[in-house]
Amino acid sequence: MMVSLAYRPLNPNDFDAVHAIASDWSVVRQLGNWPWPPNEAFTMGRIAPYDGEGFVWAVFLAEKLIGTIGLSPKGLGYMYASGWSGRGIATKAAMDVIAFGFKTYDWTEVRASTWIDNPASAAVLRKCGFTHWQTHYEASLARGIPTLIQQHRLSRATWDRLRTAPQ
Repeated sequence: MMVSLAYRPLNPNDFDAVHAIASDWSVVRQLGNWPWPPNEAFTMGRIAPYDGEGFVWAVFLAEKLIGTIGLSPKGLGYMYASGWSGRGIATKAAMDVIAFGFKTYDWTEVRASTWIDNPASAAVLRKCGFTHWQTHYEASLARGIPTLIQQHRLSRATWDRLRTAPQ
């Protein structure tokens, strides 16, 4: 299914929608550095204008904020409200963001990570062309314990090759 998504930088008006997403344990347990229980000050800091290299955007479907996605030299990250999985939204948004990132910045690769128990997110990354390159334990802020994490990477050369390959 082809989905039509819209994006814009996060702003303080997005607090309620983003905090609702960040208040869902099934979402936050899969994020690397969001706290549990939810913390309003933390959420407010995350929706503030991004001032580093890269960007963080709100993701909209039919004018409803359903998630966030960001890209920086540290990597690709995203979160979506429960109920939106299995519709191609995460893959579409990731591809759009990666395309924008490679067009805008001179990065040679993009990295991303997934917890070992999040095969759906790993599948999104594979569909975008990422390959797994490392697994190790890392602290999970929400879970409060070291958790196995898979590191993935996508080179600009691979991205370009996949975008020009015959379909």
